[in-house]
Amino acid sequence: MKNIFIVVICACISAGSLLAGDVKIKLEDPGMRLKIEYDDDYKVYKKHGDIIIENEDSEEEVAISEEGELWVNGDKVRVRRSERTLLVEYHELALAILEKAEDIGEEGVKVGLKGAELGVKAATGVFKILLPGYTAEDFEEEMEEAAEKIEKKAEKLEKQAEKLETMSEHLQDIQDDLRARVDELEELEWF
Repeated sequence: MKNIFIVVICACISAGSLLAGDVKIKLEDPGMRLKIEYDDDYKVYKKHGDIIIENEDSEEEVAISEEGELWVNGDKVRVRRSERTLLVEYHELALAILEKAEDIGEEGVKVGLKGAELGVKAATGVFKILLPGYTAEDFEEEMEEAAEKIEKKAEKLEKQAEKLETMSEHLQDIQDDLRARVDELEELEWF
């Protein structure tokens, strides 16, 4: 029975905010937009097809288009072909992370609802024991079976979150490479 509540708690946590090391992926207002948050220093999100990297403390912003165009604080930055290739890779990977996070979040909500449903079933199932031919052992077996299914789904979510963490680490590697290659990005202390 303890497993049921652990699974429900894990599923509910993963639905609201996915944790990957020092990276948080969460829904934020306005418009419940998914954002990747790195160490509370900056956020990455999609806006009108572009990937936006913003620092809320300094109100500075970097935008990367699907085609690998780069804007820093609204000014277009000229980049070499190799840098544009990295910018396209960054854009694609950031989009993939946001989409995967959304999928995991949706699945987390479903698992959380199944867990809550199981909790209600456990609370009301006590009355089934009063019925002839239905024992406490039957009830416990039924609860454990349902909990096991939920636990398997939660384990799948955990594996997906681990993949998300790896993707986020790679995104940071690309960002580090871009900062080293593009002077305008290197000038931003937070990028």
